Amino acid sequence: MTDKFEELCGPLYPMTLEEQLEALEADEALAGFGESRRRLAADPYRPLYHFSPPENAMNDPNGLCQWRGRYHMFYQFVPEGQDRVHWGHAVSDDLIRWRDLPVALYPDTEKDCYSGQTLVEPDRVVAIYHGTQAGNAIATAADPLLLNWQKHPRNPVIPIVPVDDRGAPYRVFDPCIWKEEDGYYALSGTYKDGAIKVDCRAVDHLFRSRDLAEWEYLGPLIEGGFYTEPGEDGAVPNFWPIGNGKHMLLYFSHKRAAQYYVGDYDRATHQLIPDYHGRMNDGALTVGNLHAPSATIDDQGRFLAIFNV
Repeated sequence: MTDKFEELCGPLYPMTLEEQLEALEADEALAGFGESRRRLAADPYRPLYHFSPPENAMNDPNGLCQWRGRYHMFYQFVPEGQDRVHWGHAVSDDLIRWRDLPVALYPDTEKDCYSGQTLVEPDRVVAIYHGTQAGNAIATAADPLLLNWQKHPRNPVIPIVPVDDRGAPYRVFDPCIWKEEDGYYALSGTYKDGAIKVDCRAVDHLFRSRDLAEWEYLGPLIEGGFYTEPGEDGAVPNFWPIGNGKHMLLYFSHKRAAQYYVGDYDRATHQLIPDYHGRMNDGALTVGNLHAPSATIDDQGRFLAIFNV
Protein backbone atom coordinates (compact mmCIF):
# COMPACT_ATOMS: atom_id res chain seq x y z
CA MET A 1 0.00 0.00 0.00
CA THR A 2 1.34 3.45 -0.90
CA ASP A 3 2.33 5.54 2.10
CA LYS A 4 0.24 8.71 1.75
CA PHE A 5 2.63 10.82 3.78
CA GLU A 6 5.68 9.60 1.87
CA GLU A 7 3.91 10.09 -1.45
CA LEU A 8 3.14 13.74 -0.72
CA CYS A 9 5.93 14.88 1.58
CA GLY A 10 8.95 12.71 0.76
CA PRO A 11 10.41 9.52 2.29
CA LEU A 12 12.89 11.08 4.71
CA TYR A 13 10.53 13.60 6.34
CA PRO A 14 13.11 16.43 5.96
CA MET A 15 10.58 19.26 6.21
CA THR A 16 9.09 21.10 9.11
CA LEU A 17 5.48 20.31 9.90
CA GLU A 18 4.42 23.59 8.34
CA GLU A 19 6.29 22.72 5.17
CA GLN A 20 4.66 19.31 5.19
CA LEU A 21 1.22 20.92 5.40
CA GLU A 22 2.09 23.22 2.50
CA ALA A 23 3.20 20.22 0.45
CA LEU A 24 -0.19 18.64 0.98
CA GLU A 25 -1.84 21.48 -0.93
CA ALA A 26 -0.85 19.59 -4.09
CA ASP A 27 -3.16 16.76 -3.12
CA GLU A 28 -6.09 16.60 -5.55
CA ALA A 29 -8.66 15.87 -2.86
CA LEU A 30 -7.48 18.79 -0.71
CA ALA A 31 -7.60 21.10 -3.72
CA GLY A 32 -11.22 20.05 -4.12
CA PHE A 33 -11.87 20.74 -0.44
CA GLY A 34 -10.42 24.23 -0.87
CA GLU A 35 -12.68 24.93 -3.83
CA SER A 36 -15.70 23.70 -1.89
CA ARG A 37 -14.86 25.95 1.07
CA ARG A 38 -14.54 28.98 -1.22
CA ARG A 39 -17.83 28.15 -2.94
CA LEU A 40 -19.71 27.73 0.33
CA ALA A 41 -18.12 30.66 2.20
CA ALA A 42 -21.04 33.01 1.42
CA ASP A 43 -23.67 30.61 2.76
CA PRO A 44 -25.33 32.55 5.63
CA TYR A 45 -26.03 29.31 7.50
CA ARG A 46 -22.43 28.11 7.42
CA PRO A 47 -20.58 28.47 10.76
CA LEU A 48 -17.83 31.08 10.87
CA TYR A 49 -16.22 30.02 14.15
CA HIS A 50 -17.04 26.36 14.72
CA PHE A 51 -15.41 23.74 12.53
CA SER A 52 -17.54 22.55 9.63
CA PRO A 53 -16.64 20.07 6.85
CA PRO A 54 -15.26 21.32 3.55
CA GLU A 55 -18.39 20.08 1.75
CA ASN A 56 -21.58 18.11 2.30
CA ALA A 57 -22.60 16.97 5.78
CA MET A 58 -20.69 15.93 8.87
CA ASN A 59 -21.87 14.10 11.94
CA ASP A 60 -19.99 12.97 15.05
CA PRO A 61 -16.47 14.25 15.78
CA ASN A 62 -14.20 11.26 16.41
CA GLY A 63 -10.77 10.34 17.67
CA LEU A 64 -9.62 13.70 19.07
CA CYS A 65 -5.95 13.34 20.00
CA GLN A 66 -2.61 15.14 20.23
CA TRP A 67 0.19 13.62 18.16
CA ARG A 68 3.69 15.09 17.87
CA GLY A 69 2.54 18.44 19.23
CA ARG A 70 -0.52 18.97 17.04
CA TYR A 71 -4.19 18.24 17.58
CA HIS A 72 -5.99 15.89 15.23
CA MET A 73 -9.75 15.61 14.87
CA PHE A 74 -11.64 13.10 12.78
CA TYR A 75 -15.32 13.21 11.96
CA GLN A 76 -18.07 11.33 10.18
CA PHE A 77 -18.00 12.68 6.64
CA VAL A 78 -19.55 11.88 3.26
CA PRO A 79 -17.21 13.24 0.53
CA GLU A 80 -18.54 14.63 -2.72
CA GLY A 81 -19.76 11.85 -4.99
CA GLN A 82 -19.89 9.27 -2.18
CA ASP A 83 -22.86 7.77 -0.34
CA ARG A 84 -21.02 6.04 2.53
CA VAL A 85 -19.62 7.55 5.71
CA HIS A 86 -15.82 8.03 5.93
CA TRP A 87 -13.61 9.58 8.60
CA GLY A 88 -12.73 13.13 7.61
CA HIS A 89 -9.56 14.58 9.12
CA ALA A 90 -8.37 18.01 10.27
CA VAL A 91 -5.29 19.24 12.15
CA SER A 92 -4.73 22.26 14.40
CA ASP A 93 -2.06 23.89 16.54
CA ASP A 94 -4.53 25.62 18.87
CA LEU A 95 -7.93 23.82 18.67
CA ILE A 96 -9.39 26.92 16.99
CA ARG A 97 -7.86 27.15 13.52
CA TRP A 98 -8.14 23.85 11.65
CA ARG A 99 -6.67 22.73 8.33
CA ASP A 100 -8.18 20.00 6.16
CA LEU A 101 -6.21 16.80 5.65
CA PRO A 102 -7.03 13.92 3.29
CA VAL A 103 -9.80 11.53 4.31
CA ALA A 104 -8.40 9.15 6.95
CA LEU A 105 -10.64 6.07 6.88
CA TYR A 106 -12.57 4.61 3.96
CA PRO A 107 -15.28 1.96 4.38
CA ASP A 108 -14.54 -1.45 2.86
CA THR A 109 -15.69 -4.54 4.78
CA GLU A 110 -18.13 -2.30 6.70
CA LYS A 111 -20.91 -0.23 5.15
CA ASP A 112 -19.82 2.98 6.93
CA CYS A 113 -17.06 4.15 9.27
CA TYR A 114 -19.02 5.46 12.23
CA SER A 115 -18.03 6.81 15.63
CA GLY A 116 -14.90 5.88 17.55
CA GLN A 117 -11.95 7.22 19.50
CA THR A 118 -8.15 7.02 19.55
CA LEU A 119 -5.31 5.92 21.82
CA VAL A 120 -1.92 7.63 21.47
CA GLU A 121 1.03 5.31 22.07
CA PRO A 122 4.72 6.33 21.92
CA ASP A 123 5.18 5.05 18.37
CA ARG A 124 1.68 5.14 16.86
CA VAL A 125 -1.96 6.13 17.18
CA VAL A 126 -4.59 3.41 17.48
CA ALA A 127 -8.12 4.20 16.29
CA ILE A 128 -11.16 2.11 17.10
CA TYR A 129 -14.42 2.78 15.28
CA HIS A 130 -17.81 1.23 14.58
CA GLY A 131 -18.11 -0.32 11.15
CA THR A 132 -21.83 -0.49 10.42
CA GLN A 133 -23.26 -3.94 9.66
CA ALA A 134 -19.92 -5.46 10.73
CA GLY A 135 -18.69 -4.50 14.21
CA ASN A 136 -15.94 -2.51 15.91
CA ALA A 137 -12.69 -2.21 14.01
CA ILE A 138 -9.08 -1.12 14.53
CA ALA A 139 -6.77 1.05 12.40
CA THR A 140 -3.29 2.41 13.19
CA ALA A 141 -1.06 5.22 11.89
CA ALA A 142 2.45 6.34 12.78
CA ASP A 143 3.49 9.01 10.27
CA PRO A 144 3.90 12.66 11.36
CA LEU A 145 0.49 13.82 10.06
CA LEU A 146 -1.48 10.58 10.57
CA LEU A 147 -2.17 10.27 6.86
CA ASN A 148 -1.36 6.61 6.35
CA TRP A 149 -3.88 4.47 8.23
CA GLN A 150 -3.60 0.69 8.16
CA LYS A 151 -6.72 -1.27 9.03
CA HIS A 152 -6.31 -4.39 11.13
CA PRO A 153 -6.39 -7.50 8.93
CA ARG A 154 -8.90 -9.17 11.25
CA ASN A 155 -11.48 -6.38 11.27
CA PRO A 156 -14.02 -6.26 12.70
CA VAL A 157 -12.06 -7.33 15.76
CA ILE A 158 -15.24 -7.10 17.88
CA PRO A 159 -17.92 -8.35 15.49
CA ILE A 160 -21.65 -7.83 15.82
CA VAL A 161 -23.26 -10.86 17.47
CA PRO A 162 -26.90 -12.00 17.65
CA VAL A 163 -28.77 -10.65 20.68
CA ASP A 164 -32.01 -11.57 22.40
CA ASP A 165 -34.92 -9.22 23.13
CA ARG A 166 -33.05 -7.73 26.10
CA GLY A 167 -29.87 -7.08 24.12
CA ALA A 168 -27.91 -9.98 25.64
CA PRO A 169 -25.12 -10.91 25.53
CA TYR A 170 -24.15 -7.43 24.25
CA ARG A 171 -24.72 -5.02 21.42
CA VAL A 172 -21.70 -3.77 19.47
CA PHE A 173 -21.77 -0.03 18.83
CA ASP A 174 -19.75 3.16 19.47
CA PRO A 175 -16.34 2.27 20.97
CA CYS A 176 -13.47 3.93 22.82
CA ILE A 177 -10.08 2.44 23.71
CA TRP A 178 -7.40 2.72 26.41
CA LYS A 179 -4.51 0.64 27.74
CA GLU A 180 -3.67 -0.81 31.14
CA GLU A 181 -0.76 -2.99 32.33
CA ASP A 182 -2.46 -6.20 31.22
CA GLY A 183 -3.58 -5.04 27.77
CA TYR A 184 -6.02 -2.94 25.81
CA TYR A 185 -9.56 -2.16 26.89
CA ALA A 186 -12.51 -1.02 24.79
CA LEU A 187 -16.09 0.00 25.45
CA SER A 188 -19.18 -0.53 23.36
CA GLY A 189 -21.60 2.28 24.22
CA THR A 190 -25.14 1.10 23.69
CA TYR A 191 -28.40 0.04 25.42
CA LYS A 192 -30.30 -2.95 26.83
CA ASP A 193 -33.71 -3.95 28.19
CA GLY A 194 -35.91 -1.99 25.80
CA ALA A 195 -35.93 0.52 22.96
CA ILE A 196 -33.95 3.77 22.57
CA LYS A 197 -35.93 6.88 23.59
CA VAL A 198 -38.66 4.62 25.04
CA ASP A 199 -37.77 2.28 27.90
CA CYS A 200 -34.19 0.99 27.49
CA ARG A 201 -31.28 1.33 29.92
CA ALA A 202 -27.88 2.72 29.00
CA VAL A 203 -24.97 0.29 29.17
CA ASP A 204 -21.30 0.47 28.27
CA HIS A 205 -19.92 -3.01 27.66
CA LEU A 206 -16.25 -3.67 28.39
CA PHE A 207 -13.81 -5.79 26.35
CA ARG A 208 -10.12 -6.65 26.84
CA SER A 209 -7.34 -7.67 24.44
CA ARG A 210 -3.60 -8.28 24.69
CA ASP A 211 -2.90 -7.80 20.99
CA LEU A 212 -5.80 -5.77 19.47
CA ALA A 213 -6.89 -8.89 17.56
CA GLU A 214 -8.53 -11.21 20.12
CA TRP A 215 -11.05 -9.52 22.45
CA GLU A 216 -12.84 -11.04 25.43
CA TYR A 217 -16.08 -9.70 26.86
CA LEU A 218 -15.79 -8.72 30.54
CA GLY A 219 -19.29 -7.38 31.22
CA PRO A 220 -20.70 -3.89 31.76
CA LEU A 221 -18.42 -1.08 32.93
CA ILE A 222 -21.58 0.72 34.05
CA GLU A 223 -25.33 0.50 33.51
CA GLY A 224 -27.93 3.25 33.62
CA GLY A 225 -30.82 3.34 36.05
CA PHE A 226 -30.37 5.50 39.13
CA TYR A 227 -28.96 8.62 37.44
CA THR A 228 -30.59 8.29 34.03
CA GLU A 229 -34.15 7.88 32.84
CA PRO A 230 -35.77 5.09 30.80
CA GLY A 231 -34.99 5.35 27.09
CA GLU A 232 -31.43 6.65 27.44
CA ASP A 233 -28.46 4.89 25.88
CA GLY A 234 -24.70 5.20 26.49
CA ALA A 235 -23.41 6.09 23.02
CA VAL A 236 -20.05 7.61 22.00
CA PRO A 237 -18.18 6.85 25.25
CA ASN A 238 -14.90 8.52 26.26
CA PHE A 239 -13.28 7.03 29.38
CA TRP A 240 -10.32 8.85 30.94
CA PRO A 241 -8.56 9.31 34.30
CA ILE A 242 -9.01 12.92 35.40
CA GLY A 243 -6.87 13.12 38.54
CA ASN A 244 -7.32 12.57 42.28
CA GLY A 245 -7.89 8.89 41.57
CA LYS A 246 -11.09 9.59 39.65
CA HIS A 247 -12.24 8.65 36.15
CA MET A 248 -14.76 10.34 33.89
CA LEU A 249 -17.06 8.60 31.45
CA LEU A 250 -18.21 11.27 28.99
CA TYR A 251 -20.90 10.02 26.62
CA PHE A 252 -24.09 10.79 24.71
CA SER A 253 -27.71 9.73 25.09
CA HIS A 254 -29.85 9.89 21.95
CA LYS A 255 -32.73 10.91 24.20
CA ARG A 256 -31.06 13.44 26.51
CA ALA A 257 -27.77 14.50 24.85
CA ALA A 258 -24.25 14.75 26.33
CA GLN A 259 -23.61 13.78 29.96
CA TYR A 260 -20.98 12.25 32.22
CA TYR A 261 -20.19 10.14 35.25
CA VAL A 262 -17.31 10.85 37.63
CA GLY A 263 -16.24 8.18 40.07
CA ASP A 264 -13.87 5.37 41.02
CA TYR A 265 -12.73 2.78 38.49
CA ASP A 266 -12.37 -0.57 40.25
CA ARG A 267 -9.67 -2.38 38.25
CA ALA A 268 -10.39 -5.67 40.01
CA THR A 269 -14.04 -5.82 38.97
CA HIS A 270 -13.63 -3.53 35.93
CA GLN A 271 -16.56 -1.39 36.96
CA LEU A 272 -17.05 2.36 37.35
CA ILE A 273 -18.61 3.28 40.69
CA PRO A 274 -20.00 6.80 40.18
CA ASP A 275 -19.77 9.57 42.73
CA TYR A 276 -22.05 11.77 40.68
CA HIS A 277 -23.60 12.27 37.25
CA GLY A 278 -24.03 15.47 35.25
CA ARG A 279 -25.78 16.60 32.08
CA MET A 280 -24.33 18.97 29.49
CA ASN A 281 -27.43 19.58 27.37
CA ASP A 282 -27.29 23.12 25.95
CA GLY A 283 -30.88 23.64 24.86
CA ALA A 284 -33.98 21.61 24.13
CA LEU A 285 -33.77 17.82 24.27
CA THR A 286 -33.71 17.26 20.52
CA VAL A 287 -32.34 20.54 19.14
CA GLY A 288 -29.50 22.81 20.20
CA ASN A 289 -27.89 20.15 22.34
CA LEU A 290 -24.30 19.03 22.75
CA HIS A 291 -24.00 15.84 20.74
CA ALA A 292 -21.44 13.06 20.39
CA PRO A 293 -18.31 14.06 22.33
CA SER A 294 -14.74 13.15 21.45
CA ALA A 295 -12.19 13.67 24.22
CA THR A 296 -8.48 13.43 24.98
CA ILE A 297 -5.88 14.52 27.53
CA ASP A 298 -3.11 16.65 26.02
CA ASP A 299 0.54 17.15 26.98
CA GLN A 300 -0.45 19.95 29.35
CA GLY A 301 -2.67 17.57 31.30
CA ARG A 302 -5.87 19.20 30.08
CA PHE A 303 -9.01 17.15 29.53
CA LEU A 304 -10.31 18.35 26.16
CA ALA A 305 -13.62 17.50 24.52
CA ILE A 306 -15.17 18.45 21.18
CA PHE A 307 -18.90 18.10 20.52
CA ASN A 308 -21.19 18.20 17.54
CA VAL A 309 -23.98 20.78 17.91
